[in-house]
Amino acid sequence: MDNKKSVTEITAEPRPGLPTASLRMRLVSPWTSLIFLGIGILLPYIVPYISLATECIIFSLFALSFNILLGFTGLLSFGHAAFFGIGACACGLAMADLDTGVLSALGMGLICSLLAAIVIGFLCLKSHGISFAFLTLAFAELIYFIAYQWSSLTGGEDGLGVPRKTLDLFGMVINLKNPSVRYYFILCVVVICFILANRILNSPFGRVLASMRENEERTSFLGFNTRTYKLISCSLSGLFAGVAGSLYTIHLAFVPIENLHWSMSGEIVIITLLGGMGYFFGPVVGTALFIGLRELISGFFERWQLFVGIIFVLIVIFLPEGLSAIPEKIRGFMSGAGHRD
Repeated sequence: MDNKKSVTEITAEPRPGLPTASLRMRLVSPWTSLIFLGIGILLPYIVPYISLATECIIFSLFALSFNILLGFTGLLSFGHAAFFGIGACACGLAMADLDTGVLSALGMGLICSLLAAIVIGFLCLKSHGISFAFLTLAFAELIYFIAYQWSSLTGGEDGLGVPRKTLDLFGMVINLKNPSVRYYFILCVVVICFILANRILNSPFGRVLASMRENEERTSFLGFNTRTYKLISCSLSGLFAGVAGSLYTIHLAFVPIENLHWSMSGEIVIITLLGGMGYFFGPVVGTALFIGLRELISGFFERWQLFVGIIFVLIVIFLPEGLSAIPEKIRGFMSGAGHRD
């Protein structure tokens, strides 16, 4: 076996169910990015109510953070809600108890989730595979029950109320009490996070992550400390999840304890797989489908999760790469048809 291949050569090797590095680059082309940005700008005028649009962009960021871990690094976590919930709680406590500004509270949520990701990642990365996944779930459940029992701090089952505040940015007052203004503020933060994630994943560091996902042993033979790179990936993933949780607090002006529940982690796994893990905009597609189905079906059936589960199973069976793979499959089909002609 030749173990002297470069990182670029390793990431170029196709792996069933995952896009190659070159495909990911095509999916984050300027035109694709502009299309998704345009949809984000117009989304409040497309969906029935603006709160739904805000939820969509926040959970797109949350799913992106998970996709960094699963799709680009190859690490499955069942406890990703911990970082989302920690960011939400820290942001809420900063605004409710410390009376900080919006940006300071956002920074508090980011820092707390980053620190939690570093600690949990360091401990969980001592194991591999399914053991890693269940360790993350164990830590997430531990954090959930601490938050649930510590009702004097987090509000417990009743949640934590957070005051709505305005934002003074460079002398300009931004009224976040207005739903439309709040949506576009959150959209700006989400877009910045997507740009940063794109730069990170398309950097040499990102290529090492993709190389580890394809073949960790070969990557280690090239001299890279794969455990360190995994820890950095966990930290970045937790950071972006914390930003999403903080934005969710700003959106709701409330911190529900369900933010930390295992079911939140399960939903984000489903969203990522629906959209397509390893595709940069896969989380956006998955979020749109999941929330769209939830809103559509829940109006008619109380057990809407059953129908979403059936659709999820069908997509996993017949389109394991996720919905984001459809354009590539169409191009491949058209190219094959052209060659036959």
